[in-house]
Amino acid sequence: MIFLALLYFCFFSGSWNALALPTDSRPPEILPKGHFQSIFVREDNKFDDRSVYGILWSCLSTTFACTWIAVHPNIPAPGDSQWVVRARRLAIMGYFLLAPETVIFWAARQHFAARDFAKKHREKHIGWTMAHSFFLIMGGFTLHEGGKPVRVLEAKELEELSEAGKIEWPTITKEEIDDRSKGDLLSKTIVLFQTIWFMIQWIARLRYRLTVTHLEVVTFSFSIFTGIIYYLWLHKPLDVRCSIPVHFLEVSDQETQIQIDISTPHSTLTNTGHHTVIPAEISDETTPVDDAVIHSNPLSPTPVQDDRSTLFELGYKFIVFPLKRFFIGVGDMFHCNTLGDHSLGVPTFYSSPNKPSDIRLVGTLAIVVTAVFAAIHCYGIFLYFVTSQEASAWLLSTASCILPPVILFTIGISNRVFEMAKASFSGVGPSSGFAFLTLACTCLYFIGRIAIFVLSFMELRSLPEDAYRQVKWVSFFPHI
Repeated sequence: MIFLALLYFCFFSGSWNALALPTDSRPPEILPKGHFQSIFVREDNKFDDRSVYGILWSCLSTTFACTWIAVHPNIPAPGDSQWVVRARRLAIMGYFLLAPETVIFWAARQHFAARDFAKKHREKHIGWTMAHSFFLIMGGFTLHEGGKPVRVLEAKELEELSEAGKIEWPTITKEEIDDRSKGDLLSKTIVLFQTIWFMIQWIARLRYRLTVTHLEVVTFSFSIFTGIIYYLWLHKPLDVRCSIPVHFLEVSDQETQIQIDISTPHSTLTNTGHHTVIPAEISDETTPVDDAVIHSNPLSPTPVQDDRSTLFELGYKFIVFPLKRFFIGVGDMFHCNTLGDHSLGVPTFYSSPNKPSDIRLVGTLAIVVTAVFAAIHCYGIFLYFVTSQEASAWLLSTASCILPPVILFTIGISNRVFEMAKASFSGVGPSSGFAFLTLACTCLYFIGRIAIFVLSFMELRSLPEDAYRQVKWVSFFPHI
């Protein structure tokens, strides 16, 4: 190091300049590509070539990291198979691709619920952390009676049973919860590095005025959402498959039966272990008629299957039912805070109830995220399009993603105003038309999102020349 410093002072500093080696006096434009001076003045050394396959690989791998690896699902029920668990996670990935704001809303609900619960019990129970609260919300504690699981414990029920002395407060440590989690700090760092690296490359292309593809614009928006979700789910365990049993303390059989009956007032089903039994008073006592008896008479007419009814059944099975389940999932991310019939496992988008102030804060966060998401896609309007029709389609699709959240926000404010004013219009309240308008806005938003995905892939078929160039990062760092 000292020798290199002496060489520097000898050739480039002070009075030693007279002894410096002669430099090449040729213009920089005609210098050889590997010349010493050309690395500081030639732009060609800073760029390299890439292909459409490279663009697809970079965008799809980053999107997969954002939508699959970064998602922290709730704990499945004991009877759920591997296929059910993967299908549920694939559904969450689909929601992330079509409506990432809704997933952020769900993650924010869980974050604020876990934060409030941890703040409330941190002093009462030493060692209780945000990870414990997340573990409780995602269905980590199951109440057992007589060695058999009864139901998943909710946060409020855990407090009530513990204060009544009917159960002991869980004593699991944070290290044990982390041991159950499939994601450690290293795996999360790798995902964050992948997304941050993509964002750096995206910004570098803007810096050197290289063409950014529409698919890269869409992927960049997912990269930003990944950072927000990682912050909200920073302490939530990843891919936990089994809950921890919490047993009733030793009491009489009659008292235990009373405890079970009181704690499940909203369910008409009685759970015994992993099985569900329907009470006799609500069971159907009618005896089905055997089809063989009906058709035993040769004079009875043969039933003719209507083609239209078959078409309607297929349409309901493959179109109406999936759309119905999809919109139910969207609603659950906003409102699901009870277990319902899921006694041994929490619903997919479950979260503990939040305070009204937290709900307003979550709603504000969703609006800000939607605005940022729309602003990023607006940048795609100024990029290269193969045809003017596709440019108009991108503009309309972006507008379809911007206007519905604004309208829904206005609807929410209007509902709030009407509730505060206690308006009454002879049984026809303001929410009568709002329900249909909300559904229409939601459908319009999803149509715009799907159109943006389709257009982002279509534009890859013909790109300008500089779109195939990328920054050669190795040229910026000294290396051997």
